[in-house]
Amino acid sequence: MGEHTNTKSIARARVVQLKDSLGKVQAIFPEESMLDVSVITRIAKRRLDPLIPTKKNINTIFNINKTITYIDSSLRYKEHLILDQTDNIEVIRDNALQDIFSGPHSQFANIAIPLNKIPMDIDTHLNDEGQMLKALGRFQSIHVRQRLEQTLELPPLPISSQRILHLYADKNGGTDELCKIINLDPSLSAQVVSWASSAYYGAPGEIKSVEDAIIRVLGFDMVMNLALGLSMGKVLESPKNGPKHYDDYWFTAVYFASLMDAITEKLPIGIRPRTGHAYLAGLLHNFGYLAISAILPSHFTILSRYLEANSHLQANIVEMQLLRLSSEQIGTWLLRHWSLPESICNGIRYSKKTHYNSDDDIMSLTLNTCHKLVSGKEIPKESLDILQITNEQLHAIFTDINDTSDSLKRMAAIMNR
Repeated sequence: MGEHTNTKSIARARVVQLKDSLGKVQAIFPEESMLDVSVITRIAKRRLDPLIPTKKNINTIFNINKTITYIDSSLRYKEHLILDQTDNIEVIRDNALQDIFSGPHSQFANIAIPLNKIPMDIDTHLNDEGQMLKALGRFQSIHVRQRLEQTLELPPLPISSQRILHLYADKNGGTDELCKIINLDPSLSAQVVSWASSAYYGAPGEIKSVEDAIIRVLGFDMVMNLALGLSMGKVLESPKNGPKHYDDYWFTAVYFASLMDAITEKLPIGIRPRTGHAYLAGLLHNFGYLAISAILPSHFTILSRYLEANSHLQANIVEMQLLRLSSEQIGTWLLRHWSLPESICNGIRYSKKTHYNSDDDIMSLTLNTCHKLVSGKEIPKESLDILQITNEQLHAIFTDINDTSDSLKRMAAIMNR
């Protein structure tokens, strides 16, 4: 014990509060780790759900004489413990941790999993199907014994989506063909017209038809990608039991699509992805989230609670620990099955990569930049250099999109009808 005590060390930690009908408990664990909710539940012998982080409770230690507190064992001998709060930094110094948490309400235990112990998804989508079969095979409750297509019971791509994809490949396709496709689906037609009529675009006069929406407001590429996203979104329902701190699925989709579109417009023409493809990549960036909720509903509920407790981590890290596959893997596998353009599939599949070093990564790097902007993470200089854009430009775009969030919510409501 003395050997550990004499080792000078500093740790950044997080505090998460959980509750049930009996009241609240709190967990303190290293920032570079994932809180294991099942361990807390097992030790407490209570069914605890994470509290949603707010400005008031984020990384705040509640009264330890009244609140049951679980501290990860790896923190026991840290000399300094740093808690980053919203407005200030709290530091526990000089080996005070054991003294502070020596009372009857405190307990040290292995409640967190170091990030370096969590498996990462494979480097190439070419092996995704094999990893997914292996991962899904772990869940005996769904009796995975057949080919992936049969196991997942893949729904067919809607007819309207198939027709739009054919139009994608037709260099001679135009507004007339797109109008015909959309008008064959009354619900889709009504959504496109409602979208173009929204206050976000402020179009003068009434939008009376899909043709009006294309010519006067949205443009051919926007309507084609919007219609494709809308029709595909009908295949899988938005989950009702997702993480409580996550925004509505369609709002997040619209938000990312708008952000992708705005950032892409600022990129040099030589590296700029096709605008419509960038928009659709943003719209479908979290499609795997819907797939997981549909394929593994009971596990999705558990995953949602873990995501709530570990809001400091990228979702794919939590997904890999619990499911051994990421939503990007399963989502883009489905999109490839439906023959979406490779640039969109690859952009989504590799959007959580940590290193980008070529122009081929522009779509995925742009989407990764959106994730970092939304989560408040620093954007690496290497990313800025590859995209040939500045931090100031990106944050100006981010501010502009945030200023339109009310309009985007109304647009998302149209998509969710």
